[in-house]
Amino acid sequence: MRQAFMIDTSRSADSWIGHLALAGQTAIICGGYVVGREAARTFDPLLLTGLRAWGSALVYLALLPTFRRQGWITYHWQQLPYPFRYRLWILAIIGVLFNQLLFNWGLRYTTAATTALIYALTPSVVFWLGIWVFRKEIFQWRKASALLIAYAGVILALWHNLLHSEHGWGWLLILSAVGFWAWYLNYSPPIINRIGAIGVTAAVMILGGILHTPSLVAGLLMQKNLPTSPFAWSSLLYLILGMSVAAYLLLNAGLRYLSPTQTALYISFQPLGTAALAALLGQEPLTWQLAVAAALTTGGMLLFRK
Repeated sequence: MRQAFMIDTSRSADSWIGHLALAGQTAIICGGYVVGREAARTFDPLLLTGLRAWGSALVYLALLPTFRRQGWITYHWQQLPYPFRYRLWILAIIGVLFNQLLFNWGLRYTTAATTALIYALTPSVVFWLGIWVFRKEIFQWRKASALLIAYAGVILALWHNLLHSEHGWGWLLILSAVGFWAWYLNYSPPIINRIGAIGVTAAVMILGGILHTPSLVAGLLMQKNLPTSPFAWSSLLYLILGMSVAAYLLLNAGLRYLSPTQTALYISFQPLGTAALAALLGQEPLTWQLAVAAALTTGGMLLFRK
């Protein structure tokens, strides 16, 4: 989510709070790519997505009274005009129904580092959609050149993935998930600016749980035996509480003290953090291809945001 709050310049001295929140958010996301693979490999993709969607929806439903007391949500669903509700349903379809299913499915068949590298390209996909579809961006050769560096890193990562992963085609699913997420980011600002990022996040997650009810039922039918490993269930819990709840709230907290541009810089460091964590936990080797790929992608995206 982006542009949740207007920046209060009188509180610029407290910018360290924003940096701390975003550092925590980045660490959670990196952990999600690594730890979440256990759930992705153990649960059927439909069951995993249904459980994650409904788990997130229940958490946000439980948090609604707190959000309202804090003044972060000031509306009730029935009070929203039809165009607002329509846009929220569309956001739930592209941001939860398709994005999360493709992410969970793709993570099953690729590596955590490759997933992080592809997701780091999200701003570039937002950029191209903004030029070709939403007409909100202007083409700049400087930005395009920076993206070529980042794309070279991803291509190198895919080579690493094919060499070190049993199923190399999962990156296509992750890339599709990024496409839906980039569309979500382009489509969401008008309503975020009207009702706030936390309100939009809560509504989208709750609607996403409703949309994924068929996924939950179908997944239960397709999963022959539920996992018995505590790590598999802990991995699922991490995807729910970490990726779908804590990461969003920390991002919104960061946006309260920092500009969207400063916030976006933290996304660039996810490939390096994920690669290091995956190697530390012995999930995948830290080869020279992966190290160079992470450096190229991070460097390219940092140049892109200047």
